[in-house]
Amino acid sequence: MKESRIKRVSEILKMSERELTEYLRETDNTLQPTDLLKIISFEHGVKVFYHHENQEKPYKTRVFLRGIENSDLLK
Repeated sequence: MKESRIKRVSEILKMSERELTEYLRETDNTLQPTDLLKIISFEHGVKVFYHHENQEKPYKTRVFLRGIENSDLLK
């Protein structure tokens, strides 16, 4: 298993859907091998829905927003 470093949001937003899926599978310990990821890009970022196999409702949602690293909310 290769070591994966935590990436900045700006790096994550530049990833293709395939790259993001691979990255999340390597770094997110809540993700099971049979889980499915649905990735939706929108104007201000990317939303990722985590689905258990054969389930319609996601059990987890993550959002990566553009410009969040420069936000006063993080200070």
